[in-house]
Amino acid sequence: MEIYKNISITKKTQVCHISLDNPKKLNALSSVTLKEISKACEEIALNKKIKIVVISSTSKNFSAGADITEIKKNKTLEDYWHENYGRKCINSILNLPQLSICMIEGYCLGGGAVIASACDFRIAEKNSLIGYPEIELGMNLSWFGLPLAINCLGLSEAKHVILSGEKFNALEMQNKGFLNETFDLEDKNKCLKKWISKFKKMPGLQLKMIKKSANELAFAQAKSIMHMEFDQFLLSRNN
Repeated sequence: MEIYKNISITKKTQVCHISLDNPKKLNALSSVTLKEISKACEEIALNKKIKIVVISSTSKNFSAGADITEIKKNKTLEDYWHENYGRKCINSILNLPQLSICMIEGYCLGGGAVIASACDFRIAEKNSLIGYPEIELGMNLSWFGLPLAINCLGLSEAKHVILSGEKFNALEMQNKGFLNETFDLEDKNKCLKKWISKFKKMPGLQLKMIKKSANELAFAQAKSIMHMEFDQFLLSRNN
């Protein structure tokens, strides 16, 4: 079994849980974490016994976003351009043939929100805070975050949420269309179980076929220019 540093993997009947597990850094998405999520998703994608993938956290915060401390002077922009672990991570989630559910608690910011938006469904504890603070940091939203946000929120709301840099509570984000359901903390397991049970009984092949078609319809054009937003992000960091 693969040993991971910043995530944990739990497999149950037809369900695989990927849990972010670096609470000391609020599950900041370092290159190590991003590569581990990618590897886990690529392995899960090949497992025909798994029907549902749940992405969550082992702690009270989902993720504070990308680990921007990794932008170091000892690497060139070209190094980062070739690596782009965030884009690879998001692609690995989007390419999962299984249905994916993101369960959010606490902070879900920046890259954390992008990971959530790459999942098929999103549920969140009512006091969670969700947002895209990149603009306040002088950064461009990358990792395919913009088309994913537009897909979840619609164009006008996506602009509002991203350009404001605000943190919105879960109920607000549910009203905006980003979340499928919110729950009280004591009902967390009950809510997740309901979502899992709903899809476990559905025919697996049909779920995969419909999901693949829907994603291709939604993202085909955006994927063809996916690299451009990361290019802009790197150039903004060079100013």
